[in-house]
Amino acid sequence: MSEVVRTEVEGPVTTVTVDSPDYRNSMGAPGVREGLAAAVDAFEADPGQRVLVLTGANGTFSAGGNLKVLKGLRSRPQMEERITKGGGTIGVMLRSDKLYIAAVEGPAFGAGVGLAAACDLVVAADAARFCAAQIRVGASPDGGMFWSVPRRMGRAAAKRLLLTGDEIDQQAALATGLADYPAADGAALSVAQKLAKKLAYGPPLAQATVKRFFAQDIAGLDPVLDWERDTAIDNFLTDDFAEGAAAFLEKRRPTFRGA
Repeated sequence: MSEVVRTEVEGPVTTVTVDSPDYRNSMGAPGVREGLAAAVDAFEADPGQRVLVLTGANGTFSAGGNLKVLKGLRSRPQMEERITKGGGTIGVMLRSDKLYIAAVEGPAFGAGVGLAAACDLVVAADAARFCAAQIRVGASPDGGMFWSVPRRMGRAAAKRLLLTGDEIDQQAALATGLADYPAADGAALSVAQKLAKKLAYGPPLAQATVKRFFAQDIAGLDPVLDWERDTAIDNFLTDDFAEGAAAFLEKRRPTFRGA
């Protein structure tokens, strides 16, 4: 793994920490994109890992892109390579059947918003701030933000965030759905890890069903009801459901195996 991206594994939970203090954990800092890609790929390849918690060190989630680097990239192939690399990791996270949780301390700016919004759940500390800062410098959002942010916030709130470049705080993020859980300053990671441990022992097939629904576009009531019926039948016929029902009736904790 990259020296600026640390990975810790505890049971079925992987914690990935971006630690590039000179660049405020920017996605454009040397080694960060590559380190994140490697960490996510390793997590996805390990069948024993169920939930990944993503955070930034030193009270900053991510300052976004690195303008000093970006302003030097003047050719389309250079920009395409860079944006595709970051977007590829975001795509893996969004398409995965596994779960991702963001623990946001301090600023999540620019591409940092995209990284947080790509996670299934977001824990925001009191001092967390979110800003789609690309518009401030004449750029447009990337990192899956045109897909993930409207699905979290709704179209109107997402349009305001992406168009104005205004910052929103923890309370506004919670109110609009950009964040899901509050935490005291310094506690976002511990709250996220506690949540991750809970989810990591949940039913993986049923969790994947929920995530797949929100990762696709099914238009119209009848198609949604048809999809819901088919996936409900699939999950009712799993060993995990038999175990979950038995555990409930026997008043014990279920042991789900993803089968």
